[in-house]
Amino acid sequence: MGHVDPSHLMELALGHTGGEDDDGALRHVASCSRCRGELLRMTRVVTAARGAQVPDLPVSPPERVWQRIAREAFRTDDGLPRPRKHSPHSYVGRPAGSVRRRRATGTGRRAGLLALAAAVAVLLRRWLRTSTGRDLA
Repeated sequence: MGHVDPSHLMELALGHTGGEDDDGALRHVASCSRCRGELLRMTRVVTAARGAQVPDLPVSPPERVWQRIAREAFRTDDGLPRPRKHSPHSYVGRPAGSVRRRRATGTGRRAGLLALAAAVAVLLRRWLRTSTGRDLA
C-alpha cells in the first residue's frame, strides 16, 4: 500500500473512522514513520483547535494601529529620491528609445497602491459572495 492520502489522514485525525479503508490506513500508519508523523501533527492541530477558547480567537487591532498605518501611508517625507525637473526640450537630440521613464513616486505611487487595494477589496468581496452563496451586506 502506498502512503495514506493527506485528506484521509485528516479524517483519521478528526476521529472520523470506521471501515475497511480506515483499518488499512491505520495499519500503514503503524508501519510508516512518515505517515505516522503526519497523522501526529494533524492530531495536534485538531486537538489545539478543539481546545481554543474565545480569548484565543483573533481580534481586530486597536484604533491606534490603523491610525499609524494611515499616517505612514500618507507620509510625504518618505526619504525617497524625487525626480529631477526637466525642461520639455531636455530630450531633444537623444536617440529614440534612450529616454528613461520616470518612476512613480510620492502621490502617484500612493494613489496607485490605494487603487490596487480597492480593486483587491472588490474582487475579494465578489469572490466571497459567490463562494458562500450569500450576499455580504
